Amino acid sequence: MAIDALDSPLAAFRLIALDCLSHLQLNHAGAAHSDDAEYVHQMRVATRRLRAAMRMFGPVLPAGFAEQLVPPMRELMAALGRARDLDVLMAEIVAPVAAALPDEPRLTDLASAITNRLYDARGAIRHTLRQPAYGQLLLTAAGLLQGAPFIEPPGATETPSLLQFADRRLRRLLKKILELAAAARPESPPSLHELRIGIKRLRYAIEFFGPMIPGKSGATVIKRLAGLQEELGQLNDLASAGTLLMVCAGRDPHLREAVTLIGGWHGPRHAALLADIPDKLKRIRGLDLPRLDQN
Repeated sequence: MAIDALDSPLAAFRLIALDCLSHLQLNHAGAAHSDDAEYVHQMRVATRRLRAAMRMFGPVLPAGFAEQLVPPMRELMAALGRARDLDVLMAEIVAPVAAALPDEPRLTDLASAITNRLYDARGAIRHTLRQPAYGQLLLTAAGLLQGAPFIEPPGATETPSLLQFADRRLRRLLKKILELAAAARPESPPSLHELRIGIKRLRYAIEFFGPMIPGKSGATVIKRLAGLQEELGQLNDLASAGTLLMVCAGRDPHLREAVTLIGGWHGPRHAALLADIPDKLKRIRGLDLPRLDQN
């Protein structure tokens, strides 16, 4: 059920949060019983969207709401993240090199070491999803969303209006992105990572309020943000891959040589992505949002 401009901010958050919880649960069985990485990815997306919504609506959420949900959500996201990072490492970083050099035994051995860690990480997720804490997280979230002040009596009103609230919060997120873009440097992976997170949060927020954004402007901005997020994500994956590969290789010189091969193979793509950073920052500075509140 989509939010409506006549909803209160709390009512809108409730609908968004319930949608995130539904998204989470729809992928639970797959993550618990299948090796298909997409289920874990979708559970991670659902949890991140819920966390983004909690940040977005933070000023109007009741006292103590976030404190009850954030710690167990953080533990769930950590378990999902470990498996997702290894999935990305295999699919995006190691597999292309292994396909290009099929007769290289060092790559085969490193891929086996990563696969063993990936199976362990998936096992840890299954264990996490079987624990009472996971069920308690869902029960706590649902219980909070079904009680006061989310369930309002007939005729109840709340200020500001949802349009005013959304406009203010979206512009605050855009301002943050522009600040992060101004501080970003190609030689500083952490600064680019922070920028990517800011872009992702604004994208989620625009998706939340999509039905209220006039015309096709919302879809246009989302498409632009998604492209920027994807490009910066590729750069972040390459920047962080080296550390994770070395962890997987351990002290084995044979496997460390494979890491060097992978680094050399991806080197030109990494350099090309870095060279494109000034253009990405320029595109970010040109971002604009349609005005939601015309009053």
